[in-house]
Amino acid sequence: MAIDKKDIPLGSPLQRVTPLLVTFTLVAVIGPWLFSAYWLNTFTAVACLTLIGSTAALLYGQLGMVSLTQFALAGVGGWVSLRVTHGLALPFEVGLIIGAIAAGVFGFFVGLPALRMRGLYLALLTLLVAAAFQVFINTIGFPDGGEGWAGKVINGQRQLIDRPWAAGSDAAYFRYTVVWMALGLVWIEWQKASRLGRSWALIRKGEAAAISSGVSVIAYKAVAFAAAGALAGLGGGLIAGLNGQLDYTGFHVSQSILLYALVVVGGAYNWVGAVFAALLIRALPALLNDHSVDGNLANVFFGFALLVSLIQSRVGIAGQLAEFFKFVRVSRIVEGTMSWGAISITFGLMAVLLEWTSFYGAFFLSLITLLFRLVIPGALWMLLGFFGKSARTEVEDMEAAMSLLCTRGMKTLGLRPDHRLLKRIANWSFIGLFLAWVAWGVFGLDYAQALAGISCTLVLKVGVEVAIYRHVILWRQRIDQRYPKPFASYL
Repeated sequence: MAIDKKDIPLGSPLQRVTPLLVTFTLVAVIGPWLFSAYWLNTFTAVACLTLIGSTAALLYGQLGMVSLTQFALAGVGGWVSLRVTHGLALPFEVGLIIGAIAAGVFGFFVGLPALRMRGLYLALLTLLVAAAFQVFINTIGFPDGGEGWAGKVINGQRQLIDRPWAAGSDAAYFRYTVVWMALGLVWIEWQKASRLGRSWALIRKGEAAAISSGVSVIAYKAVAFAAAGALAGLGGGLIAGLNGQLDYTGFHVSQSILLYALVVVGGAYNWVGAVFAALLIRALPALLNDHSVDGNLANVFFGFALLVSLIQSRVGIAGQLAEFFKFVRVSRIVEGTMSWGAISITFGLMAVLLEWTSFYGAFFLSLITLLFRLVIPGALWMLLGFFGKSARTEVEDMEAAMSLLCTRGMKTLGLRPDHRLLKRIANWSFIGLFLAWVAWGVFGLDYAQALAGISCTLVLKVGVEVAIYRHVILWRQRIDQRYPKPFASYL
């Protein structure tokens, strides 16, 4: 029985899906303007994998059930989509829906023998199903316009399926995929605050308690397996549309295991966790390959990240962020939105005037820098927990002693003391070096210029905070009294 997940939050379905819709609307609108063709293709694949990863998170996070067959179900959806599109000359959207339905039915039948299983036995059963699908695909391959029930071309040119009429270009297909992904995640998040989600929560806490409350355990588990299969099949069909075909090498059993492991790392109890998992499984290897480094080296990081997640916090990266933002107040959100927007717009205009890069590229880099300014400190201190509580305590004591010496020196010089100065310098150094490397690899920016731009963004943020603090403190207090901690119930 899974014991890591807290009770279903009190937030309404609309409250749960609003941040998701806002986030992916911005991604769909801005994304194609920022990325090259290589990275646009990469992040389209990330969107597909996010949808597939969310199904593993659904089964584990809501029901405590380990399913290692979600990648195979994506392959089922992709196989059926290709077959009906080639064989019946159906539009892409129709083939996509039929593939999702077929994967949902297949997921339902896979779930039938698993309805009374949990833990290791369920994991082994679903792993065997994924292995059987791999053998099937290795034998007959994916349809590519040939004759017969398999639709496989023998000794000829493979045919590609056409993309939707409204998503022919790479940019349009990226937006098309993000829309489908958002719809799938919205459905999952909406159910978490509905009767279906509450029934899943009861089953996760204990089947005896669920039965005594009138919940049909078998029925609700079957619904979860069918829904997870359909969404995974939808993701597989979208991958088929991205490339025009599918290859058997992309559906190994190892991919199903890796997907589940990275969902645990990203966080199985929040939709953000599926996004992190997809970025790790696809974007990180792509970044390494773009720097002429073998992308398989990312597996070393994956193993380390999984170990840290299991030792330090089983809620994953998304859970850690949720705990942080649970205490964020409305006044800081409003002030942050205004200051972040002003800083990023200013940085973008400066980049254009200096002919350094595009406005949107600089704007995006500035926003990511400000976001990392919040995320990185907590993530770095969390990683210290991997070395044990005593090691973390020693580092914290050392940092506190050095900060005390620093504040005394600042008082001696007549400066306003800041006990967080050393920690800020360390965080900023890491953020600058890391993001400059990413900007160099993804956007092709000069490393030194990217580092200088990131440093300017951080300095501007501190300057804005100091300049407006006296003018907004009373205003912030009034807002916080009326709207205290808006994310406390949602997260």
